[in-house]
Amino acid sequence: MSEETAERKKRRVPSGVVLVVMVAGMILAALILVRVAGPLYGLLFPAKMPIPEGADQIEHQRPDKGAEYWIYRTTMTGAEVAAFYEQEGGKCQYTPHDNPSDQTDSSNSAAPATPAASVSYSVAHCAGKKESGGIGLGWEVYIHEGYSEAEGPTIFRIYKYSEID
Repeated sequence: MSEETAERKKRRVPSGVVLVVMVAGMILAALILVRVAGPLYGLLFPAKMPIPEGADQIEHQRPDKGAEYWIYRTTMTGAEVAAFYEQEGGKCQYTPHDNPSDQTDSSNSAAPATPAASVSYSVAHCAGKKESGGIGLGWEVYIHEGYSEAEGPTIFRIYKYSEID
């Protein structure tokens, strides 16, 4: 038995080596976890699209190719919707236009012209970006107003773009 015990002692790995291998394994696991945890969190708990309070969803499309988008209607003005998206960190480009309610009748320059029924026009285009757990969420909003009260009067379409960092 003494020969057998001596052989076992020769085959044993020193506890210092085992400890170093365990620490190296823990460091490797931590590095992998740091790289995976952010995107995994972003996939499990994605960032929400910024939508103004009181907006009603009309349509939602998730095409096979291209960006996912939603269409909303709201009683807010187009400028108020654009201001909301600027507060959310977006940058807006306002569309120069002649608002039909601002036009005047050529026969009587003091009297405003009556706007044509259901004349819609672009107010602004806004774009912004958020990040949630290593996944960038980009969005673009196209804002139109001038719809009837039953339709809106403001309708906006928001596109969602995801980027994995």
